[in-house]
Amino acid sequence: MPALAGAVVASAYLAAAVAFSVGSAAPAAPDRSIRFAAMAGPATQAVAAPVAARQPGGETGAAMPVVDSLPAASAISTAAVSLPIPAPLASGAIAARPRIALIIDDVGLDEAAAARVLALDAPLTLAILPYADAASATARAAQAGGRDVLVHVPMEPLGLADPGPHALRVDLSDRDLRARIRWAMARVPGAIGLNNHMGSRFTGDPRAMRVALSAIAEQGPLFVDSMTIADSRGYAVAEGLGLAVLRRDIFLDHVIEADAIHARLAEAEALAHSQGHAVLIGHPHDATLDALESWIVEARAAGFEFVTVTALSAQLTREPAEQISASIAP
Repeated sequence: MPALAGAVVASAYLAAAVAFSVGSAAPAAPDRSIRFAAMAGPATQAVAAPVAARQPGGETGAAMPVVDSLPAASAISTAAVSLPIPAPLASGAIAARPRIALIIDDVGLDEAAAARVLALDAPLTLAILPYADAASATARAAQAGGRDVLVHVPMEPLGLADPGPHALRVDLSDRDLRARIRWAMARVPGAIGLNNHMGSRFTGDPRAMRVALSAIAEQGPLFVDSMTIADSRGYAVAEGLGLAVLRRDIFLDHVIEADAIHARLAEAEALAHSQGHAVLIGHPHDATLDALESWIVEARAAGFEFVTVTALSAQLTREPAEQISASIAP
C-alpha cells in the first residue's frame, strides 16, 4: 500500500511538469481585471490562513498546514477573483546608477495587499507563493502592469517554522524534488524566475539545490537567493548551472515598525550609492507598504532608479564586458 500511495502522489506531481511548459508564457489581459481558476480540494482550505509574523532570518512562523497530497496544477475550479491591473510602466533603458531592485515576497494570499503592491509606482518584482489561490491572477495582473514575477518557492527552514504546502525538503528523493519545483513553477504563469520562501536548511544543501534547479534549468529562469542563511549555497549552485543570478542585500521588515523599516531604507540608499545597486526584499505588511509609498517618490527624486530584477541582472551581466571593451579600446 505505501508503494501504491507514493505512485499516486508522484503522478500528481508529474502532471505539473506538462502544465509548467504550457503555462510559461504570460497570457494577455483583455480588460482591467483578471479572472483566474483556483485550485480545488483540500489544498484550497490550507492556503486561506493568514501569514504569521516574520521571524529573524527572513523566515516565517508556522501559518500553513502541510498538505500531504499534491494536486495537479491542472486541477481547477470555477472560482474567480478580480484584481486591479496597474497602468503599464513606461519602457526604456535603465538610467544611470544607483539602481534599486525591490522585491515584495509572500504575495498572493491577501488580495487587498496584492492590490496595494501593484499600485506602487515603481517597476518592482512580485514573488508569488505558488500555493495561493490567487497566484495565477496576481501574476497576470503584475505582468500586465510591466512588473516582474518570481515564484516564491517554499523551501525547508532550520527550526520548526512551516514553509507551507509542498515545500522542497532535503530528505525528498530527486524525483520528488524535480516534481515539486515544476509544480510550483506551473502555478505562477509567466514567471521569469524564482526565489526561496524560507529555505535556510534547503538552500544550505548543495545537492538538494542542484537537483531542484536542474529540473527547471532548461527554461532559463533567474534565481534570486533570498539569503535566509549566511552560508546559502543557492547562488553558487544556480550560477554553476548557468542561470542568471542575484542575491538579496537587505531585508526591509525583520521588524515590522515604521522607524525600523525607514532605517533599512536608508541603508539601502547608502548601499546603492556605494556598489551601484541594491536588491531589497520586503513583504506586503501595511507598515512596509506605507513606508514604500512615500519613499519611492523621495528616492526617485533623489536620483535613484528603480528596476526589475530582470533589468538589473541584464545590466550587471553587460557591465563587465563593457568595462573590458573600454579598457582595450584604442
